[in-house]
Amino acid sequence: MRSLASELRKDRLAAVVIRIGGVGVIAVVLAMVAVIASQAIPLFVPASVGSIETVAAAETMAVGVTSRGSVAWWLEPDGGVRAGAGGVEVVNLAEGAAPASASASRGVLAVLSADGRALVGTVRTRPQNTVQWAPLADLAANSAERPWRGVVAEADRGEVLAARWNERVVELTTHRDRRQAGPAERIAAADTAAVKIAPTLDSLALIDQEGSLRVRCLVRDEWSAVAGIESAVTAAAFLPGGRSLVAGSADGAVVVIQQIPRVEIVNSSAAAIDISGRIIDQKRRGVMDATDEAIGLNNRAGVRVRRVAPEWRVVRRFAAGGGAISAIAAGSRGRSFAVGDLDGSVAVFNATSGRLVTRDRWTGHGVDAVAISPRSDALVAVSGGNVLRREVACPHPEISLRTLFMPVWYEGLAEPRTVWQTSGGSDGFQPKYSLWPLILGTLKATFYAMLVSIPLALLAALYVSQLAPGWLQSFVKPTVEMMAAVPTVVVGFLAALWLAPRLEIWLFPAVLAVASIPLAIVLVLAGWRVLPATVRNRVPEGAELLLLLGGCGLVVALAALVAGPAEQWLFDGDAVAALFVDWGIRYEQRNSIIVGVALGFAVIPVIFTIAEDACSAVSPSLVQAARALGATRWQAAIRLVAPAASPGLLAAVMLGLGRAVGETMIVLMAAGNTPVLDFGPFSGMRTMSAAMAFEIPEAAVGGTLFRVLFLTGFLLFVLSFLFTTAADLVSRRLRRRHARV
Repeated sequence: MRSLASELRKDRLAAVVIRIGGVGVIAVVLAMVAVIASQAIPLFVPASVGSIETVAAAETMAVGVTSRGSVAWWLEPDGGVRAGAGGVEVVNLAEGAAPASASASRGVLAVLSADGRALVGTVRTRPQNTVQWAPLADLAANSAERPWRGVVAEADRGEVLAARWNERVVELTTHRDRRQAGPAERIAAADTAAVKIAPTLDSLALIDQEGSLRVRCLVRDEWSAVAGIESAVTAAAFLPGGRSLVAGSADGAVVVIQQIPRVEIVNSSAAAIDISGRIIDQKRRGVMDATDEAIGLNNRAGVRVRRVAPEWRVVRRFAAGGGAISAIAAGSRGRSFAVGDLDGSVAVFNATSGRLVTRDRWTGHGVDAVAISPRSDALVAVSGGNVLRREVACPHPEISLRTLFMPVWYEGLAEPRTVWQTSGGSDGFQPKYSLWPLILGTLKATFYAMLVSIPLALLAALYVSQLAPGWLQSFVKPTVEMMAAVPTVVVGFLAALWLAPRLEIWLFPAVLAVASIPLAIVLVLAGWRVLPATVRNRVPEGAELLLLLGGCGLVVALAALVAGPAEQWLFDGDAVAALFVDWGIRYEQRNSIIVGVALGFAVIPVIFTIAEDACSAVSPSLVQAARALGATRWQAAIRLVAPAASPGLLAAVMLGLGRAVGETMIVLMAAGNTPVLDFGPFSGMRTMSAAMAFEIPEAAVGGTLFRVLFLTGFLLFVLSFLFTTAADLVSRRLRRRHARV
């Protein structure tokens, strides 16, 4: 009795420990998911704004804000630049430089004095709200010309471009190290009201007295058309990168005007491709993607492409706020910009996501000028003789459900696209965070891996458990299970550096050999049926597989022999080149076939082991009863064992699917890491797991890319959870259907 009571206590203790362990595992998984989700939630948190504070009560001609957004500075009519809440420090620009007009952009201040002199410099703030004025250019007045009406300037990497205008011309001067780099360039432009210079110093936007907007390409010295503007323009500003221009009108509407690059294909008989690898329609060649990536792809493919004059087109409209737009300012980072109107409202928009960050009425007077900090975390406005400041907290304005899952018209593209490209080679690069290329890449890699692994693993499991002799079972099962011990980094390394280049060379023979295998199976089985029964009965059990393998090897060898002459006859000896020239299919060395073979190799042991156990678990008496009724071993395996073991077979497939979805190293090394929307077998991909492994080391903690990658991880978990849940539901249904078995 004591021993029985002791055993019962041990059983109860074991049950408690098992329950605690199971609940603990579930709790840990849920906690991990919660942590991942908590890192992604800030992407969608609405903006928060602080209270409006009056920095100064003074007449102001230009206003700006420091890089940290903590200090505002402004230019007063006496020529002094003040900063901070009390205007502690005053710095006079130059003796006798009382400003007649001024403009400020990204820390560059351009002042036109009453005597026609133009001064350009940068404004920097120091501790205790002191101001430092760093002169960049000094343009003397030209008495022979009509009086200058205004001046504007931009600086980029040590080079300054200044523009001043009167009622007839716009004069451009370039300065380096405070010296004029060359003669002034004059552009005929009558009745100019405002001029804006792109941050890249390669474009110029002019607004005339009637509100017409024109853009001049300074590189080509030609005007570009602007399409889609429906009302008179009252204010404008270039966004970072110089490829987008924001314009406001008298009816309160705000539009984003984007440069649409155009190209010309020099060798017109060639087939051009866009950034995603698609062939460009012959009728639409002039509007193909003209990004550096797309042009590089064409040049490598032998297509000579050159740029032509771009077109400027309205690509996004924002709802009108009420009053006429009086001021627009863009930060030096991101694509957020501030807008002020004559009703006293100040709003912040993001050009990439089309998101309204904040809009409030600051004052009862019209807004004369507005400035936004480079990080878009502070706003400064001038209204009614007051300098007003307000803090804004919206660290990820470029992220929305639209930018993550819908096509977006990014800069440099010919149409809205879903693109994943998070880094570039310039400060004005526009990050692209569409998740569809990663989701499609994950599904694509999984599809090709399962296409290779499911037939091989399931048929092998069914054969080993039901048809193979004992000696073959004892050899095959441990061998396949040992495949799971091969590190995936080794598999990816071999696939990328050994298999991929050889498949590119032997593509046509490999395709012909694989296509001939089904024919070989049909021929061997037909020949087996033709053989007399006496001959078939003499063949030892299990030797049929050797005959099948021998027949397949013979047919594959014949296919390899005829592949060379056939490729020479059909494709002039180069099937890879013919794919692009004749069908427009671009072959990438690291493609879906390589991923399917390598990832399928890693998934086969998982599917095989579970499927073989499920088939072996079917009662032998049922198989023997089927054989007694006249069924062959193959018929019993297909029509009895496979349906009875279907819940286990489905579980094996779904576990393999989960392994393929979450695999990282193989797809990171063998997939080419090209995030394109192409499901074809000859193109690469970038999966969600590979994107996280590849980009998370370089992502700033708490930054937009950092949180988008965490969102990707959360979506990957959700995707795996959906697959597993669907498999469990189907498996339960199959168990109920075959409960009697």
